[in-house]
Amino acid sequence: MQKIILVTFWLLACVLISCSEQGKDKKENDKQEGSCSTPVKDPNNPKPMALMMRNMADACDSMRLKIIVKQSVDSVSYPLMPFWTAEPTDSSVLEPLFFDNANIIEKAWRTLMSSKENQAANYTAVVNACVHCHSSYCSGPLRRIRKLTLDYKPE
Repeated sequence: MQKIILVTFWLLACVLISCSEQGKDKKENDKQEGSCSTPVKDPNNPKPMALMMRNMADACDSMRLKIIVKQSVDSVSYPLMPFWTAEPTDSSVLEPLFFDNANIIEKAWRTLMSSKENQAANYTAVVNACVHCHSSYCSGPLRRIRKLTLDYKPE
C-alpha cells in the first residue's frame, strides 16, 4: 500500500513539475518575441478596420527598423492598406473629417513610398498623420502609435 501511495505521489510531482516548466518556457518566449508580435485577443471580435490598422502598425514598426539602419522601404513590401474602406468598430466615425484625415495619411504614405530620399522625414510625416487622426477619433492606440517614432527607445 505504501508503494502505491509513493508511486502516485511521484507521478503527481512529475506532472506538476512538467506543467510548471512549460508555463515558464511560454512566458519567456512571449517576453523575447515582444507583446506586438503575439496575436491580440479581442473578446469583441474586432472589425476589419481595426484589424487593418493593427497590420499597418506592424508594417510601420518594420519600416521604422529599416529606416533606422538606413535601408529603403517601398510600396511592394509595404503596400498602402485602404483602411477607410473597411468596416469600422464604430460607424459614427465615418464623417468628412475622418476621410480628410485618411486622405492626409494616404498622401503621406505615397510620398514616403515614392521618394527614396528623405525617407526618415517622410516616415515621420506618416506617423504624425496617424497621431493627428487618432487624437480626433480613437485615442486608445496613441501609445502604440507614438512607439513608432524613429526616436522611440524601448525601456
